[in-house]
Amino acid sequence: MAEPLKISTSKYTKTGKVDIDGNIWDIHIPGAGTELRFSQASRACKLYQARIELLDKKIDEKTATEEDLNLYEDYCKKYEDNEGIIFDIFSSVFTDGKDNKSVRKWIDETPTVVIIQAFEDARGQAYDQQSA
Repeated sequence: MAEPLKISTSKYTKTGKVDIDGNIWDIHIPGAGTELRFSQASRACKLYQARIELLDKKIDEKTATEEDLNLYEDYCKKYEDNEGIIFDIFSSVFTDGKDNKSVRKWIDETPTVVIIQAFEDARGQAYDQQSA
């Protein structure tokens, strides 16, 4: 009987460091489930942001109906829910080694679209370094 093939994933899951806007943080590469949740929440934020912007135009033009206003409220809630998922995942993937205060401060001061891009960039760089 042949020896089983041994596969080690440790090189892919080791904790590394990342520099985001001058902040040196530990990066804990997320698992597939977390990446999927982040991806879904990112897409949802983009979708609901676009819908909110369309309704903003109708509101500004004073052509919004009661149904439009109800949709607007629903879209804002869904956007906030998905934004919260993004923030939670970001602050668990990136840590400052202490109380995570600097990570939370950066999240509070940074637009969601930039947070999404930073996550994607850091993840891509981590994978590139690990495959080298």
